[in-house]
Amino acid sequence: MSDRSTRARIFRMEGRLTELVVVGLLPEGVRMHNTFEGTIVDGEPAGGHVRGIDEFVIRPDGVGAIDAREVLSATAGTAYADVLGYAHPPAGMPPPPLEVFLDPAFRWPDARFAIECGATYRSAAPGLGELARTAVVHLGWVNMATRELVIEGYRASALRPDSRSAAAAAA
Repeated sequence: MSDRSTRARIFRMEGRLTELVVVGLLPEGVRMHNTFEGTIVDGEPAGGHVRGIDEFVIRPDGVGAIDAREVLSATAGTAYADVLGYAHPPAGMPPPPLEVFLDPAFRWPDARFAIECGATYRSAAPGLGELARTAVVHLGWVNMATRELVIEGYRASALRPDSRSAAAAAA
């Protein structure tokens, strides 16, 4: 990771999926109702507890559509986030037919699915004000078999070279 992206990182959360519920096969794909929780292990707000729900859809192409809501509880206060994005299967992993996910005997492969999402946070807590006015990119991975979940949150403006200075020059 470059120095620039290291400075842009706001936090690292390590957690796990706590419940995976298959709702059924819908026109857009297999709908799941998944819950998760974790801890901010690096960055701000250090030690914060994250919990949430993801109304996940597995599309026919094997990509997972993430539509999550989460709550962050920390010493500095509480924040709420809307998280939208995708979970990508490992390269070369062919997507199974969607009906496979409906079989009660189905077991997820022990593999990391890459996560890339955008997140917006809301908070009335002064200690979380910076987070609540920052567009955050979530990058990480999930292993549906082991239920491990790792997310790193990055300041979106810092991932694009000179985005703030370009915007200021245009004003």
